[in-house]
Amino acid sequence: GGRLEAELKYTAKALGEADSSTHQLIIQTAKDPDVSLLHAGALLEHLKVVHAATRVKVHMYDIEWRLKDLCYSPSIPDFEAYHIEKIIDNIIPCAIITPLDCFWEGSKLLGPDYPIFVPGLQNKLQWTQLHPQEVLEEVRKLRFQFPFSTMEAYMKRAGITSAYMKKPCLDPTDAHCPDTAPNKKTGNIPDVAAELSHGCYGFAAAYMQWPEQLIVGGATRNSTSALRSAKALQTVVQLMGEREMYEYWADNYKVHHVGWTQEKAAAVLDSWQRKFAAEVRRMTVTESVSPSYSFYPFSTSTLNDILGKFSELSLKNIMLGYMFMLIYVAVTLMQWRDPVRSQAGVGIAGVLLLSITVAAGLGFCALLGIPFNATSTQIVPFLALGLGVQDMFLLTHTYVEQAGDVPREERTGLVLKKSGLSVLLASLCNVMAFLAAALLPIPALRSFCLQAAILLLFNVGSMLLVFPAMISLDLRRRSAARADLLFCLTPESPVPKRTRKVADRSRSKSGKTEKTAWKDTTKQPLDPEDLGDQSKVTCCLSLSLTKWAKNQYAPFIMRPSIKVTSMLALIAVILASVWGATKVKDGLDLTDIVPENTDEHEFLYRQEKYFGFYSMYAVTQGDFEYPTNQKLLYEYHDQFVRIPNIIKNDNGGLTKFWLSLFRDWLLDLQAAYDKEVESGCITQEYWCKNASDEGILAYKLMVQTGHVDNPIDKSLITTDTKNGHRLVDKDGIINPKAFYNYLSAWATNDALAYGASQGNLKPQPKRWTHSSGDTELKIPKSSPLIYTQLPFYLSGLTDTESIKTLIMSVRDLCLKFEAKGLSNFPSGIPFLFWEQYLYLRTSLLLALACALAAVFVAVMVLLLNFWAAVLVTLALATLVLQLLGVMALLGFKLSAVPAVLLVLAIGRGVHFTVHLCLAFVTSIGCKRRRASLALESVLAPVVHGTIAAALAASMLATSEFGFVARLFLRLLLALVLLGLIDGLLFFPIVLAILGPNAEVRPLEYPERLSTPSPKSSPVHPRKSSSNSGGSDKGSRGGKSAPRPSAPSLTTITEEPPSWHSSAPSVQSSMQSIVVQPEVVVETTTYNGSDSASGRSTPTSKTPHSGAITTKVTATANIKVEVVTPSDRKSRRSYHYYDRRRDRDDDRERDRDRDRERDRDRDRDRDRERDRDRDRDRSRERDRRDRFRDERDHRASPRENGRDSGHESDSSRH
Repeated sequence: GGRLEAELKYTAKALGEADSSTHQLIIQTAKDPDVSLLHAGALLEHLKVVHAATRVKVHMYDIEWRLKDLCYSPSIPDFEAYHIEKIIDNIIPCAIITPLDCFWEGSKLLGPDYPIFVPGLQNKLQWTQLHPQEVLEEVRKLRFQFPFSTMEAYMKRAGITSAYMKKPCLDPTDAHCPDTAPNKKTGNIPDVAAELSHGCYGFAAAYMQWPEQLIVGGATRNSTSALRSAKALQTVVQLMGEREMYEYWADNYKVHHVGWTQEKAAAVLDSWQRKFAAEVRRMTVTESVSPSYSFYPFSTSTLNDILGKFSELSLKNIMLGYMFMLIYVAVTLMQWRDPVRSQAGVGIAGVLLLSITVAAGLGFCALLGIPFNATSTQIVPFLALGLGVQDMFLLTHTYVEQAGDVPREERTGLVLKKSGLSVLLASLCNVMAFLAAALLPIPALRSFCLQAAILLLFNVGSMLLVFPAMISLDLRRRSAARADLLFCLTPESPVPKRTRKVADRSRSKSGKTEKTAWKDTTKQPLDPEDLGDQSKVTCCLSLSLTKWAKNQYAPFIMRPSIKVTSMLALIAVILASVWGATKVKDGLDLTDIVPENTDEHEFLYRQEKYFGFYSMYAVTQGDFEYPTNQKLLYEYHDQFVRIPNIIKNDNGGLTKFWLSLFRDWLLDLQAAYDKEVESGCITQEYWCKNASDEGILAYKLMVQTGHVDNPIDKSLITTDTKNGHRLVDKDGIINPKAFYNYLSAWATNDALAYGASQGNLKPQPKRWTHSSGDTELKIPKSSPLIYTQLPFYLSGLTDTESIKTLIMSVRDLCLKFEAKGLSNFPSGIPFLFWEQYLYLRTSLLLALACALAAVFVAVMVLLLNFWAAVLVTLALATLVLQLLGVMALLGFKLSAVPAVLLVLAIGRGVHFTVHLCLAFVTSIGCKRRRASLALESVLAPVVHGTIAAALAASMLATSEFGFVARLFLRLLLALVLLGLIDGLLFFPIVLAILGPNAEVRPLEYPERLSTPSPKSSPVHPRKSSSNSGGSDKGSRGGKSAPRPSAPSLTTITEEPPSWHSSAPSVQSSMQSIVVQPEVVVETTTYNGSDSASGRSTPTSKTPHSGAITTKVTATANIKVEVVTPSDRKSRRSYHYYDRRRDRDDDRERDRDRDRERDRDRDRDRDRERDRDRDRDRSRERDRRDRFRDERDHRASPRENGRDSGHESDSSRH
């Protein structure tokens, strides 16, 4: 990440994505680990296997492909004669690095497969009998038109002399062993250890030097540093890369009919390498070689295949994991005795929803271009499923615990109200933690964190938006009394329960209250929703866990002795984890990521054990003027001699790099030029016919100016060979002005040195072939270099610490020259795979700090509780520390993969701590009580989520990669177990001791909210009973009847509240409120023949004397029982966030007040009607009284007469 990623991008831009070459390797070991391989017999067995493997052929695209078609071969100069160039090309063999090159038998690997016939030569050309110098002399005698001097110079520079003809024979009795072999005549077996000391040389000794550390492994030495024994031998066959092979064959007639592409070149290479490995295995199995030895083939393409397969999604494991998850969720949420209230359907739907969500999330990651690696494919799907299932269990647990009296349309909202915050808080903590960790420059860690964050966002969206809709559908099923899963079935309702209990009180004649009445109750479950808590008798497993947490577990861990013991154990665990964290080493062995019991695994194990050999390159970049800074390049190259792990040559120095070889070539040309000038064959204007090719080439180079507009200047030719114009000055600096013209000539005309330098110059120098008969002096100028390589071989890198030391030394050197203006960086396998360990611990600490800070901020913002955020953060840090201790205990090394798991520990730990902390701060009571209530509310979903995560992770055990089973599985299971112990044992105790204050604190009672007093009914003024308006104060009876007295509460008995009364999933004990209102009714009865009611008329002056007053006092005993059954039935939650229930209660009280007011109005209307009737009756009585008085008056004779007289008088008047 960071610097390394930028360097890889620069290399890919300069060289192309697939420009690197590949290698095919074979390691030989003895089955007896104490046996040395430094004897002729072992090397001859090695020869058999390598010879057979290099002779394999593959038939593809109607073409037969051999090693010669695929391998890397030393380059040769261009010759005008095509047939001669073809002969030389067939003779030049593949580059094979092998210990056999120290002996004549090494020539048997070079071929050619079919001996080459050259007209005029006595013997066919084959490396087993080829003496290059003698062959060249024979050809010279044939007087062919051929530039022999060029060939001689080429062979001289390459060190091609006698080839293998003067090397000892492993088997002197071999008929083909040449007479020139030093042990041919004596027949003595050579001293293999002495021959292999200091390495071997190929046929071109100047450029083909094989270090001893590359070909001999597990070596022991004597006091003089000479080899004494060795445990392994190694042969390396160098093959072209796929792009290099495509370009090599692109213009050849051989592939014109197949539509040659780079993909086809890669397919040919892959097929040949597989057949190579198969041939080695066949030789070993069929006992074609001695059974005392083992041979292990390996290729870089095979390693790439393994790593690619390691990064692929294992659909089998994912399907098995999700299938086990489905089964577990169904069994856990199934209620066999009550199929209507069973939750298996919701659980299965939730798992399927999560599966689709995970697939969608991974697809979205692919669309964003986030690369998939081993952690992405092996961990992320199971992580997302485990965390999502834990959220699902929390929601279903809340769904099951709902009271039966909640309206159906409000139940889904109530589920989200109670648990939505916990799900959102935990998910946001996870997402923020992963996003914070993704800021760090570790590619594997960054990809994993980004993918995990995206999948968790998808999960929380589906859990809070889609899953509640599934719950609503399940509610409709339950309302319709349909069975779970089998929706078409309607199970029979349970048999009604008939109970009798003493419930009513009656008052005896003596005035004592006694229980005399029996209450007959029949419970008929007509509606599943009306069953409420009754059906929870057949509870599911989650309720059983909750009951166990309430009755056994929480009281147990809250004992003082258990608290003290647990805290001491926690302190001991933390101290042990700190000690273990200091013992964890860095590193990731390649053998860990390769399937066991394979040839590749065995090869890597022995390669790491016996060789520890790697190659590296010091890369120089553009933005650097190479012609004028040659001295800085030499200084840069020379400084690498101080790196102890770099292999030196026989003189203790470094092998030459491209600029050194370039300079040596020019110096040879300069020497030839000086010789020709002194002999007079070369002047300023011309050269003689008998001038040498090297002299003529030097002349052409001397006249180059380096300017495009004026490329040739013959005035540069001088006869002063000491002080005149030189190709290379006395300080060894190549003429800067014509540097890139010289480079074009060197790359083409000294191709063997150019290829052997492994300089990989980019842009590639332009081609220009020298011909002595060509009088054209202009040499094309190559483009300025932007990329060059300085090759080095490394040894002794057997562990991560030694590799880290090397990387730091090289990096310091590179930074030193970076400051001097030379843009450079190192490249190679050690830097690609191990540089992460330089800053891994620092990067990991920063990642963990960022993740913990993100969790702290999330908890702080959502809970608004600083101390709660501190405790959660400390708990997560403790979990990470414990996981580091487990890594030390299991012997795991710290690499990018365990670093990902350590960041994952924070995400997993959030679910163990945040839910518990949220329940703790929203409960009521002392810390001990709130910790117990928090445990009771979250234990069941946490346990089920943990078991589900463990089941998902257990599918990793089926992986064919032992690394996955050993590291991923063990650490994931350890993480789950540690999180469960911390979340359900240590953290509750810490909360009980140091937990934050409750958000809702009662004022009157310590463990419950005060019982709200009912609001008093409104007082309505009563109007007096009178005939009209209030003027009729004196009624016939003298006073109105007394009104009934107001009801009075004579006694209120209430049982003490349980400690469950005000927390999540509260269980209230039975409470009884006895209300005894006294109603006093007074009636007055009058004695009178015509009085119906005993009340006086309004016109009466005095009350009737015969009135009788009767006072009746009625006392009603009313017992109101508020029953909330125990055992988690119909829990009343006093969580502060349970506002909807409070609003429902407020609305119910408002409705009660409205009904009371309606009853008061009805009573007022009734009283008004009674008063109206009384007035009507009074008026009727008054009318009857008047009528009676008038009648009595008419009945009096005196009054009648008087009246008659008056009437007569009136009539008369």
